[in-house]
Amino acid sequence: MLVALLASGLAPARPPLRQLAAPAPADAKARVLLAMRGGEARMSAAQAFGLYAPAMGVLTSNALYFSALPAVLAARNSGDLGPFNPLPSTIMIHSVFGWLCYGLAVSNPWIVASNLPGAGAVLATFAVMLPLMGNSHPALSACQLTFVGGAMATLCLWTGLVFAKVAARATLVGYFASAIFVVLAASPLSTIRTVLSTRDSASIYTPLTLAQCANTLLWTVYGVAAAKDVFVYGPNGIGLCLGLVQLLLKLVFPTRKR
Repeated sequence: MLVALLASGLAPARPPLRQLAAPAPADAKARVLLAMRGGEARMSAAQAFGLYAPAMGVLTSNALYFSALPAVLAARNSGDLGPFNPLPSTIMIHSVFGWLCYGLAVSNPWIVASNLPGAGAVLATFAVMLPLMGNSHPALSACQLTFVGGAMATLCLWTGLVFAKVAARATLVGYFASAIFVVLAASPLSTIRTVLSTRDSASIYTPLTLAQCANTLLWTVYGVAAAKDVFVYGPNGIGLCLGLVQLLLKLVFPTRKR
């Protein structure tokens, strides 16, 4: 009997069954991963938007930045830009670098991935497009002014940021990127007078319009449902409305065959 009692006293106490169960994930990211792997946790709507919307947004953002490159390369072969509007491609340079800086400032990998590949695409588009404009293109002065003015604005911004408080840097870059993006989203409508007078929407580039609508829709959903970032859903919501206006013009005044 004594031996049995001693043996039972030396034996380790058996933990309750609740302690043997796998601990619940501590944070939202772990719960999302558990749901993706077939675990017990279920992905909420906010978690789903926070994962899938920016993942798709990475594709649509880069599609937006690459959209004009095929048309410009085709124009290089023919030696003429035709009805292609070069102003959006010029503004796109400043937009992609503005968003890239904002993504780095707030350490958001989704925003960085959405703009880093596109930076090369917009620079290549501009480099190929500029010689094709010659000296007589009606948009040449506007593109030159936009390129130089945007570059100087970026340099002035970062000069100010060097002397600003660290906490204010992301906010200032966010305002800058948002403003440039709204201008970009509206730039295809710079030829709206021509579209209305000729009843021909050839100057509004269809791939760019479609990419803008899809891209801004995804980032608006992500900004509202997951990121809770006004610098994400604000300019993208405006860009979505402007993209729908372009799409409406394409439907009402279809491009004439040439």
